[in-house]
Amino acid sequence: MSRRRRRRLRRQALSYFRLIFLLLVLFIGLPLLFAKGIRFAWEDTTNIPVVQVWNTQTNSLMKMSLEDYVKGVVAAEMPIHFDLEALKAQAVAARTYAYQRIIKDERISDHPEAHLSTDYRSGQAWVSSDQLRNRWGLFTYYFNKHKVDRAVDETRGVIATYQGQPILAVYHSTSGGRTENSEHYWSTALPYLRSVNDPYGNHSPYSYTKYTISVANFLNAMGIEQLGQVKVVERYPSGRVKTLEAGNQWFSGREVRERLGLRSTWFTVDLNNNNLEFNLWGYGHGVGMSQYGADGMAKQGYDYRQILQYYYQDISLHQAY
Repeated sequence: MSRRRRRRLRRQALSYFRLIFLLLVLFIGLPLLFAKGIRFAWEDTTNIPVVQVWNTQTNSLMKMSLEDYVKGVVAAEMPIHFDLEALKAQAVAARTYAYQRIIKDERISDHPEAHLSTDYRSGQAWVSSDQLRNRWGLFTYYFNKHKVDRAVDETRGVIATYQGQPILAVYHSTSGGRTENSEHYWSTALPYLRSVNDPYGNHSPYSYTKYTISVANFLNAMGIEQLGQVKVVERYPSGRVKTLEAGNQWFSGREVRERLGLRSTWFTVDLNNNNLEFNLWGYGHGVGMSQYGADGMAKQGYDYRQILQYYYQDISLHQAY
């Protein structure tokens, strides 16, 4: 091989190396910087509240900006394949829920140093970037994280208010066709948490499900000795169970759901041999925004403002910071 040919091959190899290096920077390096939350000089972060969150996985207190907290909530609470406008609605709901706890100084009972927790049972779920990398995989993580970041960044500082005050922005997976009044699951009637028809979440896998439990396990869970007659005594206008009779005792629909681990209080129940068979509609308490409903509305062209104002009545969207 001639010296001239060897030089030409070396130049070609060097060009290929530079091209590969550039592609690595573009497709791995830059997404990594953005996924890590790099901030630029023109971004003003001084007015964003700092929140204290109790991490139940590590048993430690975390401090972070409210916007970073919301990103972890959106990623944890809503499927990433949902429409961007649904993710934006989720971001505003999550931000509002956290913001009202901060200004009311509501604390986690077991950890009063924190306003919020990563455990969904005490409010909202939250996941870290490391957990998301493990869940999504390294390369998918960058694209999914960008979608979450966009949903949060494009609604930055926006909260839902009623008569000038942040609302209790509760939400659930699937309504089953109609949401519920707040006082029908909890004790307080809130004017912006009213029952509405919800035809938008029919694509949810939880719109209709079944659950079977043995009579013995049912008796144990409900704390009764004999089954007797099992029947729904009364329903709310939404269709959800208000009162169930079993073993000559009456139980609220919420009590039945929580004792048995049912997806919803909207159910029918039938005795079949030694089993009780439940037909269920929806997933969650049914109050406030339906997440699958939000996705369905977004797919029909509604934006996040319209979604929020449908599920939370007579609210305003306010720029808190």
